[in-house]
Amino acid sequence: MIRKMGVLVIALCLALGVAAPVQAQSNIVVKSATVLASFPTDITFKITAQSSSNINEIRLHYAVEQLGFADVSAEAFITFTPALTVSAEWKWDMRRTGGLPPGTLINYWWTVKDASGAKLETQKARLKFDDVRFKWQKISGNLINIYWYEGTQAFAQDLLTTAQEATARLEKDTGAFLREDVHIYIYASSNDLRGSMIFPQEWTGGVAFTRYGTIAIGISPLNLTWGKRAIAHELTHLVTHQMVLNPYNDIPVWLEEGIAMYNEGPLQSQFSVPLNKAIADNKLLSLQTLSSPFSSFADVSYLSYAESYSAVEYLIKTYGKDKMLQLLETFRQGSTYDGALMKVYGMDMRSLNAKWKQSIGAIPKTVRKSPLPFIFTVFPGLLAVSLIIWRRLA
Repeated sequence: MIRKMGVLVIALCLALGVAAPVQAQSNIVVKSATVLASFPTDITFKITAQSSSNINEIRLHYAVEQLGFADVSAEAFITFTPALTVSAEWKWDMRRTGGLPPGTLINYWWTVKDASGAKLETQKARLKFDDVRFKWQKISGNLINIYWYEGTQAFAQDLLTTAQEATARLEKDTGAFLREDVHIYIYASSNDLRGSMIFPQEWTGGVAFTRYGTIAIGISPLNLTWGKRAIAHELTHLVTHQMVLNPYNDIPVWLEEGIAMYNEGPLQSQFSVPLNKAIADNKLLSLQTLSSPFSSFADVSYLSYAESYSAVEYLIKTYGKDKMLQLLETFRQGSTYDGALMKVYGMDMRSLNAKWKQSIGAIPKTVRKSPLPFIFTVFPGLLAVSLIIWRRLA
């Protein structure tokens, strides 16, 4: 059908005495195309091209490989003076656009046009944007890839085993499982880790780049206890993201963080102490509040993580693994917070908040009523009498 339409268009043009448009024969030649990556701040793309007519347009096209629902690419229009031979470049400054995790794959290609209308599009090339400060080693198993540069093979194997156990435990408790490969970069210290990031926070110890299926974390061979819990936590974020990925909606923060905290293991004292105090003082935050990003204040943040753990623990232990998996699958369909909870558990966020608090012995907050309405109900003439007496005394 498409071929017939093409013949019809040509015939119509000839009948009307109009020449059918013809793409000019390309005389364009790309003499060189290079890339200079400076992790983590920038990538410079360079090209030299020539033609029998002045080259007047060059575009760079690039696309970052990540989890998503469509192939999305970006274009950079290169500024240069038209000529028969042109050398041009474009710098991707990530201090303006935001950084990428180590190991990110970037596909790129060029389009070159000249004054005759000729056009040349180069084949796609791939760049691995990596942290070349270190000589990375790799060990893999069950969709999990560990990269490290300091420590023995046994050290890396221990972390790989930890990650595998964490995914197995998560599937056992929630039904969630890895759908795609994940990559875990083990930096030997927090300082090395922060050197891989743009404008990092001083307290940063690990980051999960969920869209890229990558974790970057600082773990010294001397700090394995913390490192193992951190890997379980961050890896859970990647698994959860893969389970609920959809173009419409995210899941509430308390659910995502609660699952990650629960998969770490029993709640540690820095979280359990503020949780117990908030229960005793009747100062728990609501799940509605915890559906948004947590506070940057340390005391509120610790309580937020602890409550998230507690709420997820309540859902898993009360309703079971199958319901939690159904909840994640419902979110994958793009459901709203209340819509997903209502479909799976038969209650919205407000009802869940009340049942969860009741399960941990929290005292419901009561609204203190003003005594004035009671006084004027019992003594209907009190206000009028008081005003009369006051006026006479005055």
